[in-house]
Amino acid sequence: MFERDIYHHYQLYCDGKRSISGYRYFVSGGEQYLVVPQKKITIDRIEEIVYFSDYLRYKGEKGIAGLFPTLSNLPNANIEGEPILLFKIEKSNRTASEKRPLGEELAAFHKNGRELPPPAASDSLLYGSWAVLWMNRVDQAKEWYREVFAKPVKTEFDQLFLTTFPYYEGLSENAIQYIIDYNMEDSIREEAGPSICHERFQENSWLQFDDDYIKLPTGWVLDHPVRDIAEWIRSCVYQKNFTPESITSFLDDYERVIPLKREGWRLLYGRLLYPVWYFDLLEKHYQNEREIGKELSQHKFTEYLLMEEQNEKFLRSFFPSIGLPADRLQIPIVDWLLPST
Repeated sequence: MFERDIYHHYQLYCDGKRSISGYRYFVSGGEQYLVVPQKKITIDRIEEIVYFSDYLRYKGEKGIAGLFPTLSNLPNANIEGEPILLFKIEKSNRTASEKRPLGEELAAFHKNGRELPPPAASDSLLYGSWAVLWMNRVDQAKEWYREVFAKPVKTEFDQLFLTTFPYYEGLSENAIQYIIDYNMEDSIREEAGPSICHERFQENSWLQFDDDYIKLPTGWVLDHPVRDIAEWIRSCVYQKNFTPESITSFLDDYERVIPLKREGWRLLYGRLLYPVWYFDLLEKHYQNEREIGKELSQHKFTEYLLMEEQNEKFLRSFFPSIGLPADRLQIPIVDWLLPST
């Protein structure tokens, strides 16, 4: 069925079919292809994906997975009854010795992704709007809190939500105020402009084939580059085997290509304060009607809650642990996270 549908829509024969990072993958005529479920990716969003990809290729970025159209030149197709996007993998042909550390590769990606004229009326331009977006997410969570509180029968997830929300609401308000204060500063800022970034950049956001990073464009947005740095750091902090040295090494690699200015460090700290994972999982749970999805979000929710003490400890020691003199650079620290004396 899969092979027949692929041939019908793309006239490609499937060889070496397997799964890579949760995606179906196959080889045809010596070329490699990745099958990505379309899900909520709209046609407008697909046009943005192509626009971002073309720009990065023009700037010399390697390893971009390119959208492969159907025989009818459509961007998507129904494979086994589900709409999908097919991406052709472009390899950079770098040797193992030429492969850069992830931090360097990300900085080079951001460097190439600068100065892109934003698409008209685009929802992917998030630069400068963090505080508003975060306030909206907190307001939505407050509505769910009232609804869940009024429910006569509550699930385990409901109980965890009711218990933890006051803490995460307070943490969110700290982060929102921190960003508002930053935006209201009168001093002239040397701030980097928007670049192509990822919604949630993590270790597995780029697929690895041999010695290549393969960059799938489905989750790209336009935002401040520290968005990706913060989300990568966050994904590490909530791991059981987390070590601060991994953060320092990543930042050192990144700064070999793009040194962060004071403004960047402030935005990075402000984004780390905001518990983005908490609201991601709330939305995934309460907006999902499928029970299997609710079970998965509840499991992940519990995992993250258990790691919160580690995250708070990290936030307290963030600047000292990376050797950055926050006081000398006049980077404000949230009062309750100041190290105790």
